[in-house]
Amino acid sequence: MRQREVYDAIRKLDQSGEPAVLATVVRVIGSSPGSLGSKMLIAGSGQAVGTVGGGCVDGAVYTAAKQVLSDERPRTITVDLTESDDPEHGLICGGRVEVFLEPLVTAHLYVFGAGHVGQALARAALLLDWKVVVVDDRAQFLNEPRFPGCERLVAPFEETLARLRARAPAYVAVVTRGHRYDQQCLEWAISQDARYVGLVGSRVKIRKILERALARGLPLERLERVRAPIGLDVGAVTVEEIAASIACELVAVRRRGTEVSRELALPGVLDERDRRRLRGRKPTELRPLSRCEGDEVPSEARLSSEDDEDAT
Repeated sequence: MRQREVYDAIRKLDQSGEPAVLATVVRVIGSSPGSLGSKMLIAGSGQAVGTVGGGCVDGAVYTAAKQVLSDERPRTITVDLTESDDPEHGLICGGRVEVFLEPLVTAHLYVFGAGHVGQALARAALLLDWKVVVVDDRAQFLNEPRFPGCERLVAPFEETLARLRARAPAYVAVVTRGHRYDQQCLEWAISQDARYVGLVGSRVKIRKILERALARGLPLERLERVRAPIGLDVGAVTVEEIAASIACELVAVRRRGTEVSRELALPGVLDERDRRRLRGRKPTELRPLSRCEGDEVPSEARLSSEDDEDAT
């Protein structure tokens, strides 16, 4: 019955888009309360269903799941149940349990702008297993033939932004046709605390937009994370090349973390030139970056199966 509850919960989370971690007992050595194949699902919200052994085993898995979800990388943990290793809790099973933790994450890419760059980027992102949401105010550009497989939100930008809430983990590419729309969409992305925010445009335009956002009270530390100009520095010229550079940057941030450089010569690190540019600058002088164990699962975390530019 517990296994069925886990599978039911996975289906519900898949429909809602909420990320989760699926834990499965893959090896039992000696005596253990967890049986081979036992499963536990930990949602991004912290709710959990199922068990891999109860008590400290579930607690260790619950704690490790947070990092697995953050890294989006699977891992195997070993929980030692010998009394000598935890005399305070009197563990007397005398065995060990190995649990495989698998992230179940659907990354959401929000593309603002249905021009040529937005179209090419959406097409590439779908191939890379992103769920793509495209936002524009022009039905003649944002439609099924041009954006198959994408969720399409056609309405004035102000209306869409007022009601739209990003699903984590959220990645945002701002490639609209005008400065005003870029400004609105960028500020929305910052307010959503998106994992990735990229902004297309010249350095002059980018600087003005970021300075305006700073003056409006958006946090400096989040504005410093905006990747602008958007995309890895591969010398892209054509629309397709620009889209490819953005798609590659999305993958780099997802797999290597938000500090990854847009410079190919510095994989996995923030461009040091950007650090120097930001040192000592007053907020009004902001320049955009060039890239551009608990013992038990909390009871409240238990989830019942019944809870139910034109182109740039």
